[in-house]
Amino acid sequence: MMNDQQLLRFSRHILLDEIGIEGQEKLLATHVLVVGCGGLGAAALPYLAAGIGSLTIADADTIDETNLQRQITFTEADIGKNKALVMQGRLKQINSQTHITAIAEFLDEARLVELANAADIILDCSDNYPTRQAVNRAAVSTRTPLVSAAAVGFDGQIAVYRPDLPDSPCY
Repeated sequence: MMNDQQLLRFSRHILLDEIGIEGQEKLLATHVLVVGCGGLGAAALPYLAAGIGSLTIADADTIDETNLQRQITFTEADIGKNKALVMQGRLKQINSQTHITAIAEFLDEARLVELANAADIILDCSDNYPTRQAVNRAAVSTRTPLVSAAAVGFDGQIAVYRPDLPDSPCY
């Protein structure tokens, strides 16, 4: 049940027939695992933090100067710092009520499965094929829906995989 502050904060969502109070409450009860806080993650995470109840964000990479023109959540003062930890701080500034766990390490298969088991949905915002395959294996083994996105230059793609549904394809 949303409190008065949440009702006010999310009033624009609640006014939408497609979301309403029930939909916003569902968003607040959702736990999203986001693998990668770079170009795609930096774009998606602020929107997720604005209304999702719980986020786990994982990225072992550090911010460098070449990130700043496209990962605008980061600033010059963040250069050399871990992306997941810096992102956690920025997201808390957007919505202090969102529960955010930052993981500043490379995730092995067992850890990915553990994190996928705790999530309602996974966003794969990673930037390499081995990680994409590992995230997919975790999603399939835990039957967790997976949103996979990729971008190179001016081209991008996004796909939703539903291993929780029978006869669904995977990445």
